[in-house]
Amino acid sequence: MNYVIGIDGGGTKTTCLFMEAGQSKLPEEPKRLVGKGANPHIIGFEEAGTRLVNLIRQGLSKFAIAPQQIVGVGCGLAGVGRQDDEELMTELLRKKFYPLNLSENCHLFVTSDSVIALKGALPEEAASGMLVIAGTGSNAIAMDNSGKIIRCGGWGHLIGDEGSGYYISLKALSKVSKAVDGRGRDTAITSLLLSGLHLEQPDQLISYMYGRSHEKHEIARLAKYVIAASEQGDEVAIALLQEAADELLLHAASLHRQSSSFTSETPVTAAGSIFQHSTVIKQHFIEQLHRRRMGTYCKAFGPPEFGACLLAK
Repeated sequence: MNYVIGIDGGGTKTTCLFMEAGQSKLPEEPKRLVGKGANPHIIGFEEAGTRLVNLIRQGLSKFAIAPQQIVGVGCGLAGVGRQDDEELMTELLRKKFYPLNLSENCHLFVTSDSVIALKGALPEEAASGMLVIAGTGSNAIAMDNSGKIIRCGGWGHLIGDEGSGYYISLKALSKVSKAVDGRGRDTAITSLLLSGLHLEQPDQLISYMYGRSHEKHEIARLAKYVIAASEQGDEVAIALLQEAADELLLHAASLHRQSSSFTSETPVTAAGSIFQHSTVIKQHFIEQLHRRRMGTYCKAFGPPEFGACLLAK
């Protein structure tokens, strides 16, 4: 029996899926294992390659698969969005794979993590489709009827990431400061935020925010207090989240304008922690997507590592 390997290499973790080459759907009990992150721009290309090879070696042993049974490896890596990155990583992995003694006909495919997420998310029969992602950051990616990949967003938190956790958190901090000053409406976000950060007074947010540097994900996680406030019916929080959903809709609209392939029937799916945890954002996004006839929302068909397996074929 032959197998393909699908790898989703993110900044914090890497998921590796071993799937029978003839399968077209994710198995009920997938052969999957998780390792350290493999973003080559964070840990270096050499270290990323080493981690991927070690994970594959562990999987071969754990699932009792002979190296010669592997006929394809698909890798979707965070930070690998340019052709020169893909070519560099492909060449490096070919060298590192040699000692593994994989099948001499083994196909290797290296691309970005967003491409495998799109491939895994779209329905099996879909000839084209879109994926909008909102987590710590935000971006969108699509495939038209010709197989061309189209992108939008991904500019990073300093000049982009609208609709993301980072975006929502900054907007929330502004809403809190305005409410405290009397420049804006009172909001439940204030008490939830202070409680969550173990602060007693709103002005302590100044030292909290400016007293030390914060990683992007540390700021983005504050969005959970906005989501909690929205679940209490707080109008300020609900309006903020709907605004974030509108920003994500602009990503879909941009993709829609870039190809005549896309219609009101085009499957559109969503991924990321913001869509996962905010009912307000997800519902508003779906409602407006359909009202504006930019596509038809559908649940993700499979996870990114499944998409990587499909590309490995």
